[in-house]
Amino acid sequence: MTESAKHCQPQGLRARKREATRSAITAAARRLTSQNGLNGFTIEQLCEQVGVSRRTFFNYFPSKEDAIIGYLLDEFPADALEKFLHAAGPDSGVERGPLGLSTTLLRDLFRLANAMVEELNISKEHLQELAIVMKREPQLMLKVIGSAEYREREFAGLIAQRENLAVDDPATNMAAAIFGTCSQRAGQLFFSEANTLPFQEILANNLHMAQQIFNFSTLPADLSIEGTP
Repeated sequence: MTESAKHCQPQGLRARKREATRSAITAAARRLTSQNGLNGFTIEQLCEQVGVSRRTFFNYFPSKEDAIIGYLLDEFPADALEKFLHAAGPDSGVERGPLGLSTTLLRDLFRLANAMVEELNISKEHLQELAIVMKREPQLMLKVIGSAEYREREFAGLIAQRENLAVDDPATNMAAAIFGTCSQRAGQLFFSEANTLPFQEILANNLHMAQQIFNFSTLPADLSIEGTP
C-alpha cells in the first residue's frame, strides 16, 4: 500500500464515522419530535438514544432544530467550492459581460449546486421524514425558510468573491436570487412522489428556461415606472 493510500484510508474511515453519527442524531431527533413534539424531549435524552455525549452533539449541530433539519444546513463541498472561486481568476482567460460577471458563472454555479446535492446524498425518505416532523411542528418551516434565505446570501457572497465585485453589488445579488429560485424549484420537483428525473437534469432545465424566458423579451433602455406606455 502506498503512503498516500495509507493516509487516505483513516481519513475515509473518520469521514464515514462522522457521517454515520450525524445521520443517527438527525434520525433520532426526527423520531423523538414525531413522537413527543419539539419540546417533548431534551438534548440529553436525544444524546442518550444515539449513544453520544452532549459535547459530541454540539460538535455536529448548534441546536435541536438544526439536528432535526439535518442535511439541509450542510456546508459546500470544499473541493467544489475551491474550483468555483478560482475558475474566473485573472489568469483564467474567462471573458466578462457588461455587468462584470464572467461568462462561465452560470455553468460553474450549476456545477457547485450539483456537487452539494451529490455530497449530501439526500433521499426522498429523508425529505418525507422531515415533512412529517414539520407537519407536527410547523415552526420548523421557518428554520428551513431561513436556511434557504441564508444560502442565497451565501451564494451572493461567493459570487462577489469569485467575480471580484462588492458584496452588495446588484448583479451578484440578482444572480444569486435567480439561481436560488431555480434551485429551490428543482428541489421541490426532484423530491415529489411522481418524479423520475435526476436533480441535475431538472436544475439544467430550469436554468435553460430562465434564460429563454427573457432572452427574446427586451425592455427599452429608457423604461420608467411612471408614464410607461
